[in-house]
Amino acid sequence: MRMAGIVLIVLSAGSMGFRIAHSLRKRCRLLRQLLSALQLLKQEIGCCATPLPQAFALMAVSSDGSLEKLFSAMAREMDKNRWTTPLAAMRKALTLVPELPEGDPAAQILLELAARLGKYDLESQLQGIDLAALRLGEELGRAEQERSTKSKTYQTLGICTGLAVAILLM
Repeated sequence: MRMAGIVLIVLSAGSMGFRIAHSLRKRCRLLRQLLSALQLLKQEIGCCATPLPQAFALMAVSSDGSLEKLFSAMAREMDKNRWTTPLAAMRKALTLVPELPEGDPAAQILLELAARLGKYDLESQLQGIDLAALRLGEELGRAEQERSTKSKTYQTLGICTGLAVAILLM
């Protein structure tokens, strides 16, 4: 019985370390998807002159998970009320995506981009998308660096913490 308790302690603490490492991998995946979505937005606006609500709907179709939810909410919000700005739609949609909280750098980049969309001429909008993609690429680089340096550390710390607690309880 005592051994089962020790195993459960080690597994629960270890799982916390693995969960943190998994969240680092998810962050990198989210940023890669955002970069891909911005490329699609640039193509739709630049080449096809697609209206923003339809462009956001296309971005939702090409994404999955939380980004699908984000871009779908933006498309719905802008379709529902023609006077809704991309910035207002983005603010409202970001509240639905817990992976992009208000203080997150990627969320700030998206808000700054949304402030430019539909407001200026085509060239300025395309430059805004390029700038957002550049900044998201830098954020992705930082996230991948953090993942590569800290992922194994978190896993090891989780297991070692579980072992330490188990030893203390023996």
